[in-house]
Amino acid sequence: MERARSAHTGGGWLVFAAAMIFIAGFHNLIYGIAALRNYAVLITANDTVIYQDLDFWGWLLLCMGIVQIGTAAAILTGKQWARWLGIAMCGINAIAQLAFFAIFPGWSFILIGLDLLVIYGLTRHDALPRDSYDPYPESDRTQTRMDRPEYTGSARSGPTGTSRSGPDV
Repeated sequence: MERARSAHTGGGWLVFAAAMIFIAGFHNLIYGIAALRNYAVLITANDTVIYQDLDFWGWLLLCMGIVQIGTAAAILTGKQWARWLGIAMCGINAIAQLAFFAIFPGWSFILIGLDLLVIYGLTRHDALPRDSYDPYPESDRTQTRMDRPEYTGSARSGPTGTSRSGPDV
């Protein structure tokens, strides 16, 4: 297959999605290390501890962070499996944010919105991955419509000697 040569591939959304997944992965990596070192405890306004076993959450966040950073790198290199993994991770995170909605409604709402934007960026139909085939590449067209005489009306005369524009019929 040929490489995509069109300038309009929606790469901006893919870069946005990869950047957001990388940022989330980096934060999860840092939070995982902090939880393993017992630096963090999540407490509500009522002094209720939400997470008691920080070792489990530390290892979970550490592993998630590594997978998310790897997924972001794979999205930037055009791997299709990474797009699907990113969609799954963001979908799971959006659903998980519903559990925190009662405690942190504003933050949960923002994260759900960001998850939906990342999913949109990964599922755009015009965001072609690398090494995909572009059926109508702009660089392969030798003449545009304005370069062809049948569209510009120049150098053509009809049967009665009048100039006419448009393609031959």
